[in-house]
Formats: sequence, C-alpha cells, structure tokens
Amino acid sequence: MKKLLKQKQWEDQRDLRKQKRKEKRQKRKQERETQGEQKIDITGRKRICREIQPSSVRLIIDCSFDNLMALQDVKKLNKQIRRCYAENRRATHPVQFYLTSHGGQLKNNMDEYDKGWVNWKDIQIHSEHYKDTLKTEELVYLTSDSPEILNELDESKAYIIGGLVDHNHHKGITYKQALEHGIKHAQLPLGNFVKMNSRKVLAVNHEKGSSASCRWLPSVSMYTTLIRR
Repeated sequence: MKKLLKQKQWEDQRDLRKQKRKEKRQKRKQERETQGEQKIDITGRKRICREIQPSSVRLIIDCSFDNLMALQDVKKLNKQIRRCYAENRRATHPVQFYLTSHGGQLKNNMDEYDKGWVNWKDIQIHSEHYKDTLKTEELVYLTSDSPEILNELDESKAYIIGGLVDHNHHKGITYKQALEHGIKHAQLPLGNFVKMNSRKVLAVNHEKGSSASCRWLPSVSMYTTLIRR
C-alpha cells in the first residue's frame, strides 16, 4: 500500500520536478552568461583603461513603443539593449547612454530574465519620456525616414533611437513622433558607405554600434546587418 502511495506521489509531482529542473538550467545558464560578461568586461577594461576617452554625446533608446510589440519582440529588444550596454562598456569612446520610457513589458522581461540590470553602470534608466528628461533643443531623432542626413555628430546633442522591433508594421512611426514633438531628426549616412538593397532600418544594437564612437562614420559598414522593425 505504501509503495503504491509513493508511486502515485511520484507520478503526481512529475510536472513539478520537470519545471524545477528547467528553472535550474535557466538559472545556471544565466549565471554562466553573467560571469562570462563580467570576465570579458573586467579584462577588457584593464587592457584599455588608459585609452578610454568618454564622449559627451548622449544616446537614448526610446522605449515608448512597448504597447506596439508582441512579447517575443520585446524579448528581442531586451537582447539588443543588453548588447548595446555591453558594447558601450567596452568602447574606447563610450557615449552617455540612456533608456527612457522604461516600463511595461520590457521592464517585466528584464526583471524576470535579466535581474542584474538594476546594477548596470554608466547608463541612465528613466521611466519618464525623453522629452521630460532632456531639453527639446538638444534632441535629434535618428530615423531612416528623415530627409536630413547626419554627416557628423554634435557633442552637445542627444541622439534618439526608437526601441521598436515590429517587422515593418509601423513604418515611419519614429519620424512622425519626432515631428509631433517638434524635435530635430536625421538619418545615418549609410548610403554613403554601404550599398543598401532595402529600407535603411537597423536593429537597435546596430544603430547604436554605428554611433558608439565620435569616429563612427568610417565604421558604418561593420553594422549593416538589417532587420525589419
């Protein structure tokens, strides 16, 4: 009788055991990734600490499009932001990095899968909109729909990237937002450096990479893997 009860309990708890094993695997994976990033960051920064020249250029990822994205795309955005952060930490000319309108699905996803974000350094994370964080006259929205070409960076400006992964469902939305808020706008001069066979829309981390240094223009070709947003 006892043997049958134990067997029944074992069967009843099968799904629970499976879920616990899955959670342990995810936790171990996250710990390995975190340790690897920390190791790379520490050794990398030791090598270049004497060469680092922080830029006064501010770069903002506008996260106000949260309600326009499915959860799977929010997760992709989270990964892109994480890579932006890592690249900026390793850069010899790091920008002043901002996230604005941080909340909703994105924050929930980061809280669940990337809890270490609360300890990120060299980044300013705001729940407020960018227009409530910085002066309007300092803002420039980087959008591929702008007729203006950005030929050089102005270190007195704050450049905005739309934090949106939407596979072309919302074409021109960042340009429209710039017009609505009365702020300047421009597109990166990708056509001057790279042969483009599609709309000039970059993933967040690609656009970030191309402007991570004040000398980004010659390096644009490094960041031309396109995705539909």
